[in-house]
Amino acid sequence: MLFRPAESSKKVVDFYRDYLLTTFKTNKDYYNKQLADQLSENGVISNGPFISMSDSFAKDKSIRTLVEEGYLCKSIIALEQLKTDRGLYKHQVEAICKVGIGNNMIITTGTGSGKTECFLIPVINQLMQEKEAGTLGPGVRTLLIYPMNALVNDQIRRLREIFVDYEDADITFGKFTGETEEKYDTARNAFVEREGVEPRKNELICRKQMRDTPPNILITNYAMLEYMLLRPGDNIFFSEQYANKWRFIVLDEAHTYGGAKGIEVSTLLKRVEAMLNRNDIQFILTSATLGNRKDNAKIVNFAQSLCNAKFGADSIVRSYTVSPGIPANIARLDFLIYRTLAKQIRNNYPVGKTLQWLKEHDIPIETDRSLETSLEKTLYAMIQHDGFYYDVRRELLNKTLPLNTIAKKLNVQVDDFTDFIAVASNAQLNNDKIFEARYHMFIRGMEGVFVTLEPSNKLFVKKMETYRENVYEEDSEYKVFEISFCHNCGALFIVGQTVDGQLTQKSKFSDDYEPEVYLLDGAVEDSDNVDSGGENLQDDKKYIVCSKCGTIARASALVSMPCGHKKKYYNQLIKVKERGDYLHSCPCCHVTNTQRSIVRPYFLGNEAATAVIATALYDVLPDTKITKKIEVLQDDFFGSGTTEKEVTETEPLTKQFLAFSDNRQAAAFFATYLETTYRESLIKRLMTQVCIDHCDVMKNGIQLEVFVSYLEDILTKYEIGDEEGRHTMAWVSTIKEMVNYKAKNSLQNKGVLYFDVSVNISQNAFPNPKLPISSDTVVALFKTMAQYFMRDAAISLPIVLSKKDLESLTYGSVLPGYLKDYTTRKDVRSWLPKAGKKNKRTKAIAKMFPDKDLDYSISLLSSLWSQLDNQKIIVYDSSKNKYFLNTKAILVRAVEKLYICDECKTITPYNLDICVATNCQGKLRQYDYKTARKGDHYYQLYTNLSIDNLVAREHTAQLGSEKAYEYQNDFKKENINVLSCSTTFEMGVDVGSLETVFMRNMPPTPANYAQRAGRAGRSKKAAAYALTFCPNSSHDLNFFKNPVAMIKGTIIPPALNINNEKIVLRHIFASAFSFFWKRYPGLYKKNIGDFVDENGIEEFKKYITSQPSALKEYLEHVISPELQIFYGINKFEWVGRMFSDDPDAPGVFDIAVRKYSADLAELEKAMGNTSRQQQCAVAGTTEYQNLCWTIQSIGYSINTLKRQQLIEFLSRNNLIPKYGFPVDTVELKSLNGGKFYDKLRLDRDLSAAISEYAPESEVVADGKLIRSRYVRVLNGYAWPEYNYSQCKHCQTLNRTLWTESLPKRCRSCGHDLPNFSRKYIIPKFGFVVENGEPIEVGTSKPERTYKGAISYIGDGTKIESHTYQICGKKVIIGSSKMDELAVLNTSNFYICKTCGYGKLYDDSNDMVRQFIHEKPDGYKCPNDKIQPYALGHEFQTDVVLLKFVSENITDINIAWTVLYALLEGLSKFLAVDRNELAGCLHWYRNDEEGGSGNFGFVLFDNTPGGAGYVRQLKDISTFIGMMQEGNRIVTSCTCGGEEANTACYGCLCNYYNQKQHDILQRRFAINFFRSTLSGQKHWSGVRLANDDVSSEDALKDKLAVFNNEQKQLAMT
Repeated sequence: MLFRPAESSKKVVDFYRDYLLTTFKTNKDYYNKQLADQLSENGVISNGPFISMSDSFAKDKSIRTLVEEGYLCKSIIALEQLKTDRGLYKHQVEAICKVGIGNNMIITTGTGSGKTECFLIPVINQLMQEKEAGTLGPGVRTLLIYPMNALVNDQIRRLREIFVDYEDADITFGKFTGETEEKYDTARNAFVEREGVEPRKNELICRKQMRDTPPNILITNYAMLEYMLLRPGDNIFFSEQYANKWRFIVLDEAHTYGGAKGIEVSTLLKRVEAMLNRNDIQFILTSATLGNRKDNAKIVNFAQSLCNAKFGADSIVRSYTVSPGIPANIARLDFLIYRTLAKQIRNNYPVGKTLQWLKEHDIPIETDRSLETSLEKTLYAMIQHDGFYYDVRRELLNKTLPLNTIAKKLNVQVDDFTDFIAVASNAQLNNDKIFEARYHMFIRGMEGVFVTLEPSNKLFVKKMETYRENVYEEDSEYKVFEISFCHNCGALFIVGQTVDGQLTQKSKFSDDYEPEVYLLDGAVEDSDNVDSGGENLQDDKKYIVCSKCGTIARASALVSMPCGHKKKYYNQLIKVKERGDYLHSCPCCHVTNTQRSIVRPYFLGNEAATAVIATALYDVLPDTKITKKIEVLQDDFFGSGTTEKEVTETEPLTKQFLAFSDNRQAAAFFATYLETTYRESLIKRLMTQVCIDHCDVMKNGIQLEVFVSYLEDILTKYEIGDEEGRHTMAWVSTIKEMVNYKAKNSLQNKGVLYFDVSVNISQNAFPNPKLPISSDTVVALFKTMAQYFMRDAAISLPIVLSKKDLESLTYGSVLPGYLKDYTTRKDVRSWLPKAGKKNKRTKAIAKMFPDKDLDYSISLLSSLWSQLDNQKIIVYDSSKNKYFLNTKAILVRAVEKLYICDECKTITPYNLDICVATNCQGKLRQYDYKTARKGDHYYQLYTNLSIDNLVAREHTAQLGSEKAYEYQNDFKKENINVLSCSTTFEMGVDVGSLETVFMRNMPPTPANYAQRAGRAGRSKKAAAYALTFCPNSSHDLNFFKNPVAMIKGTIIPPALNINNEKIVLRHIFASAFSFFWKRYPGLYKKNIGDFVDENGIEEFKKYITSQPSALKEYLEHVISPELQIFYGINKFEWVGRMFSDDPDAPGVFDIAVRKYSADLAELEKAMGNTSRQQQCAVAGTTEYQNLCWTIQSIGYSINTLKRQQLIEFLSRNNLIPKYGFPVDTVELKSLNGGKFYDKLRLDRDLSAAISEYAPESEVVADGKLIRSRYVRVLNGYAWPEYNYSQCKHCQTLNRTLWTESLPKRCRSCGHDLPNFSRKYIIPKFGFVVENGEPIEVGTSKPERTYKGAISYIGDGTKIESHTYQICGKKVIIGSSKMDELAVLNTSNFYICKTCGYGKLYDDSNDMVRQFIHEKPDGYKCPNDKIQPYALGHEFQTDVVLLKFVSENITDINIAWTVLYALLEGLSKFLAVDRNELAGCLHWYRNDEEGGSGNFGFVLFDNTPGGAGYVRQLKDISTFIGMMQEGNRIVTSCTCGGEEANTACYGCLCNYYNQKQHDILQRRFAINFFRSTLSGQKHWSGVRLANDDVSSEDALKDKLAVFNNEQKQLAMT
């Protein structure tokens, strides 16, 4: 079958809509109908499908032809994997030829265009030429640089495939990354385990091999390239011995090298060239998303800046497309041709018959060597001569339009148009399609459901505050409320709070969010004696709310509402929760859930929504290839060929798609969530199919064992699950359905089947005086009693259950059973209640016989037990000493009648007249389930879901390379159906032929969308299909409304300023270290302590102050002329930036060493003081013991400080490059190891790890749930520890070392700090998982705690502040080269300092708690005291603090708006990517306003260590430029109309500030800029004369300031 995008999109949307309507069904039909109507409107929950069209890539010469013409050497023909006789794309040929003549190249040809061959063929050709010339030997010829290891691994496998049959081992290749093993034996064992074969001789697999004989093709990433330049052992790659052999440097995915990372990599490449003493290296850049043709100048500028090499407009290779020539004879085909052909293609009709049919309809046949090729060429020619094709080209070529729009423009039906696309996708000439088509579909989440109350009763799916029924009548306005509902009975609730007599609904993120829960009870009757729904509810719980204005008052005291509106607008509410928004029991249906709230808003979690959509998508993908064949029948009497017969053959197809998420945890959880929920639905579908297949016997019921065998047979038929596990799967799935018979969406409640027991009762014995009910009711009573066993999973099973199976059936570790008499055993339920008490069963009997007492109920219950026992319905297990429901007594029946409770809506197949649900007083009535299930999502799912297995796996950065490759390979081999990816698959990773991509959220930018959507469309005979779900975020909903802006949005070429003095200085320092260690390799140490102890700092200082000429010459090759002057390269003036004798202007290394020494001295001083106290203390006392612990802790802290990794120390202190990477990366480890953890790579930067890996946080990885438990402790080391207190007045974070006391007053505002201070630790050693094996993930979202906002923690001494006058207004600008910021997770952790055990407490202020626990090794920890700590991360970067002291900014919403306006303005003025900059708010005392508190703005570089961007604000022209651009951005936007009371993506909103979208208002920024401008026509500024110029400012005067487009902004 062929995938039909339009039809399939409609099915997916209908499936999703039915799910919403079924899930969110309420007890108010007038609301239900409106919800159905609104969700059916175009654009409400879906937009699309859209279609885009482009011509196919133009073909050109083959490799063989290029060999014959002399462009390539003859030897390359031997590489059959390159398919040397197949025509290359024209852009590939252009690239090969231009590379061959020595040009630097930029390959930007779109996704799926074969960019790799553009550089790989010339690279291999160059090696082949050397081999032919006899000059090939060890040494790098080509360096391939990738931005991520997944691409490195992909490329190494591509090379492996190319050389698989190439016997000569002269051409070598290898990858050198953090994953590359040091020694051969270890590397070889890992290789064999991963690949299943021995490594070939031409692939070098370990570092030692590569150092001994450097490979011809070296593949790495830029961070490892830096380490290779630094480490003395890796100098061999760049040594004089091999330097002259280097030829190419290739940078794949070049679009990732923008901003600070691009500057870092650019300088790194210069260092490589300088180390090689070469300036003739040939550069090749590739990317699918670098920009359009109009951006060529910018792209060339970017390439030249990145590579320090000459590029021109002719360096850019873009794809060429080819349009079929317009023939002379064009006519219009009857659309019946396309309809019929599309049907034949979908059904794989015999090619010969299709050609015959075409011939019969006067379509000229193009003959070829095969029927398939003949049909392709015939269709190509047919469409080429059809006038409709040229209409399509005119309207759609290189455009993106909604499918219905283009169909309307062309005056055809949508289905007819998609039939045309389907036929055109099969029309090919020389393997080229007549055009390429892509479909794009968008579905959105629900924001909520909003209603007006009686008498209006209107419903909306878009948020609004008020609704006016008549726009011309002011009095027709109603207040709109967001409603929630009981997921069981559909009762409606309003979650809100009373503010000044008004029922108000606030965001749960508001500081004053104090919700109450009200049951919506409807309009107030005229009668004063009102009661409803809430039995036994006190009068003071009843309220009246006005539907016009939201005024609320108690009903008991009500005479008239204070608002003055008429009584017809009064609606009764019942307050059911005084405080909080969680309600664990519904007052209407009495259903109870102790784990979750029974009341839910009309909101879908991302997992649930996307799993439903993914299920729908998977369902509509073709699963069968249907082939029609014609058989010629042989006949002895009439001869052969006289009779033909059409035969249909089917062949299963594997359904597949990629699912993209924006982060690794979302991708990992979705893989398991989708597979679990789909499997549950599929099992119910198979049970339903058993009922259909055996409908005759199911009416009377079949034995449970027989039903299970039928289910096992159908599992086997469709190959669901493992062969050896299907018997257990069938049993567990059936029992699980039985246990959950009461569930809202059970097969029983949907009218499919129910579980029954066989009861023998004398028909004539009832009614009788003792039991005055009919025999039918008696039977129903017995069966109802048996259901208690079913619900508790107290069932005798013929199989042994695993722990996983047990967890799916019951909460305990064993199946519960029953005993007749009351017992306290935890694994046993008591049939009879405790003496004098009641239980569920006695309460049910009491409702049946209201005139009887408790003794009667217990007596009857006892008799029921005896009868169940006598009839063998229950059986005793002597080994377990408890009773179970006898499996042999259970029947499975098809549903014929069901009954429903009129109060709690419980559904049952047994009619007792009363409802047995506890606390329910309802009566049973017959339930019309056939009517109820019309349009029901779950019934349709159980009866119509296609029966296909689904295997989903994650592919994220937290998988080790071996496991990631295994899943990637399994996906290509069609063993995995859904690969749930993070951004690892966004860039060029090979997944084979694929038609469909599902994005679980809108990507951040059009470039990201193009990359993700580009993973689809690799199938030769189908159009690509990209489906995107848009959750309820501003970013997603913005592009849902205008998806073309994402599909065809502007891709801005990267930009970078190579003269970034901050970044370049780090490379000068790194070069010095590299030369030093090359000269003195013995001083290259692992940690800073050893380096200091070996006098490494002094030796290094001595080396660079000697001004070695080799280093100077090297730097002159690396550093631009402007920066050579600025840093005084010729005279080694830059050394003063590292080391300086001026105490007021210390060097960077001085500062780092001073901080290191000061921390060490502080700790040693504390050690001395504590040791002296210990000497005075009495041995054996508590004081003495505590001092011993303190001494040990200080010793650990000293060890931690001294054992920092040397490279890490240098990087953190801004002495070597950072490449935009976090320098503080930690792991979540299992100290007990194991194969499962060995195949994972659970590491995160510390900023994320303090929430994702914090104790009790749950992490999903490779299908398992891992719980973090410990903050890792290293023996002999200590965590950095601080005291902190957050000022309640200004929110400033005040902190000191743990050995020092906090100040009493806030350092920012001077207000008193809270008396109670807390501590935080920096968990720099990482985290450790909980003891035991990881568990199954399930469908509950993993729990985690969250970090807070970034806080500025610098002490202010590093900030140089100067006062400026901007348009007459005073502004204080402070800047710092390296200042500190912090982010804390302030959840209530209690942590053991001995083993790191961590536990969360909801509400505790104890300074210490006693808790016995285990260490990570499983043994009891000797310390049973746990102490409260927050978790923190501190980082350094360039910081600017802006104080607009004349503006008096006190409103936080205004402050956030102004902050983002300043950041947008600065990024535009400097022409840097907006993500290079960030900011936070900072409170200060404004002396200009009498010392009142004001918000200031901290702007900082996102690059660790700083990139020098924000510090340019010290230059007045940069500050003015920021203000001008910021003002232009907010004044030129039109969002929010004249009131400007919102913000949008055109001005202040972006993907990364979504949390503030609701509070941003453009008018706040407009007013701010207008006030600062002070009525002047032009922006102007001057530094005030009484403000002294610092020495640093004087130094800066030497340097011009450039932006990323190399435009000079200022020259002092």
